[in-house]
Amino acid sequence: MVKQDIGKCGFYCGSCPQFIQQNCPGCVPAHKAGDCFTRDCVIVQELEFCGQCDEFPCEDIIERDRATVLDERWLRWQKRLRIKRSLGM
Repeated sequence: MVKQDIGKCGFYCGSCPQFIQQNCPGCVPAHKAGDCFTRDCVIVQELEFCGQCDEFPCEDIIERDRATVLDERWLRWQKRLRIKRSLGM
């Protein structure tokens, strides 16, 4: 896997149905500002992909319905960890 095979969301492009069907020109050229909050955020933060962010997973990823292809159980676990940390646990 090479760097350009990683989407702005941090996932391997080869696992994406759009990519497999050869219908994907890539995250940046395929979308305009406002289409995908993950893409927009990564560009503003000047990162290559979401997982590089110090705040990953951020509140947007944890709270938004269908905002990400990340596993729902993992996101719930991350949310519980944040709550525990905020309570000093």
